[in-house]
Amino acid sequence: MFVNDICLYEVQDGVATVTLNRPERNNGLTGELELAYLRQLERAAEDTAVRVIIVTGAGKMFCPGADLAMRGGPADEPLPNSKIPTDLPSTIGKPIIAAVNGGCAGAGLAHALLCDLRFAATTAKFATSFSRRGLIAEYGMAWTLPRLVGFGAANDLLLSGRTFDAQEALRLGLVNALFERESLMTETLRYARELASESSPTAMAVIKAQLHRYQATELHPAVVDGDRLMRIALAGPDAVEGRNAFVAKRSPAFPPLDPG
Repeated sequence: MFVNDICLYEVQDGVATVTLNRPERNNGLTGELELAYLRQLERAAEDTAVRVIIVTGAGKMFCPGADLAMRGGPADEPLPNSKIPTDLPSTIGKPIIAAVNGGCAGAGLAHALLCDLRFAATTAKFATSFSRRGLIAEYGMAWTLPRLVGFGAANDLLLSGRTFDAQEALRLGLVNALFERESLMTETLRYARELASESSPTAMAVIKAQLHRYQATELHPAVVDGDRLMRIALAGPDAVEGRNAFVAKRSPAFPPLDPG
């Protein structure tokens, strides 16, 4: 394990686990913590041993949002941070899974929504919170939330700022799966390791880019672009390896993601 005091980084079996590590403050977000988190994501993006990234929180909470009790000085990093764009996760060509182990609100929820998948403990609680603090929907949440839960539900959650439970989050489509808190990381790691061992890193990177890019296109251009990308994929080595592994009934041996 490589340690940054407030954000941990560990790699095993092709999976990097990035852990927000201010349990004494319930992982309340500060500019320093946000910057450390994003730098660990950059590290995972560049690490050829990493094929999938998990994000979670130390202790009993994921991240309840900004640590409003912290009064930073003029030399402290602001929140949002001033150095790395907070939409960085959308530009990383590796799947990012948020393992929401507890309370997840405000900017903490916004960061979870920027991940590709969200698995949550059955006891987790969620809230957008911004309207109840006199704030607006920051970190792009007015873009991400409606795409996950629909326009009407996003209006409800953002305007009310109310707290909702994990079961409602699953019903709305905000999270992909629920697990008992004690088994959340085990199940998330199991899923991540299967991605790391069975899915082509290059294919996952292209699919992730397609999902983001096609949000702003109509169907026909998406089909045309998908056909173009499929011709490239079929001519590449991963398609050969995927076919050979399927015929031989073995796990594929895909190469790591090319940083280029």
